[in-house]
Amino acid sequence: MAFIETRFPEDISYGASGGPGFQTDVVVVNSGHEQRNAAWQDARGMWDVSHGVRSEAQLKTLIAFFRVMKGRANGFRFKDWQDYKAESGEGVFRTLTATTFQMVKRYTLAASVHDRDIKKPVSGTLSITGGSGVSIDYATGIVTVTSGTPTAWTGQFDVPCRFDTDQMRTSIIAYNLHSWGQIPVIEIRV
Repeated sequence: MAFIETRFPEDISYGASGGPGFQTDVVVVNSGHEQRNAAWQDARGMWDVSHGVRSEAQLKTLIAFFRVMKGRANGFRFKDWQDYKAESGEGVFRTLTATTFQMVKRYTLAASVHDRDIKKPVSGTLSITGGSGVSIDYATGIVTVTSGTPTAWTGQFDVPCRFDTDQMRTSIIAYNLHSWGQIPVIEIRV
């Protein structure tokens, strides 16, 4: 599987239905008590963007995008309009080596936190505090410094995704009005 560093069309992804999901096994015993096992530490996003195709031009763009991605074969960047930026206090770093750091978005609820690795930051939107000689790998979210330690970042990011279908099923509803019943997009681990 290849990953193509191209963003899914924003005008089609805007208003997508879906969001993050987890994989949890729940066993309920006769007493009604339950045992829960979280199989995934990190969420995996799933969306349907079929509502977003509102014109023939958008359909043509989507057909071209689908063909280039070869259905489920290739990954791409996707803007999750519900969660696409880190604001002040949310962008932190996880140390990889003395000079390399993984961008992370921190979600906080009272005393509980969840850290999410950001692998697809958006060029031209980032501000990084701390460290000198900073360089950003926009394909991995890894920040390299020549000295010091980066302490915070703000900016936008994409989600690495792929189509969750190999079959495009479009139909003509009326003159110049087309429909694709369901356009499933799913997050991938990169």
